[in-house]
Amino acid sequence: MSSPGGRKRGSAAVRRTRGTPTVGVQVDIDPDVKAILDGYHAATGLPQWALIEAAIRAGKPGPNGYPENWELPVSPQTPLDLPQEASTRAA
Repeated sequence: MSSPGGRKRGSAAVRRTRGTPTVGVQVDIDPDVKAILDGYHAATGLPQWALIEAAIRAGKPGPNGYPENWELPVSPQTPLDLPQEASTRAA
């Protein structure tokens, strides 16, 4: 099977320089997001890692430390039920 530009699937036109440090990331994403990623690949012929890195780097952190224009899920802030420690100071 061929990808854009007539290349065989699995043969990336873009490669990292040999010895470039990388780390593996395994994530489960919504099928609609995977379809978007596949569409970007079809349009560019670039490997998934290059598209994901470009998307992350395109976000500019706001004052809260993450891109303000990103629609992020809301994480529930559940207070921890920790036991109260007795004061160790002398009265």
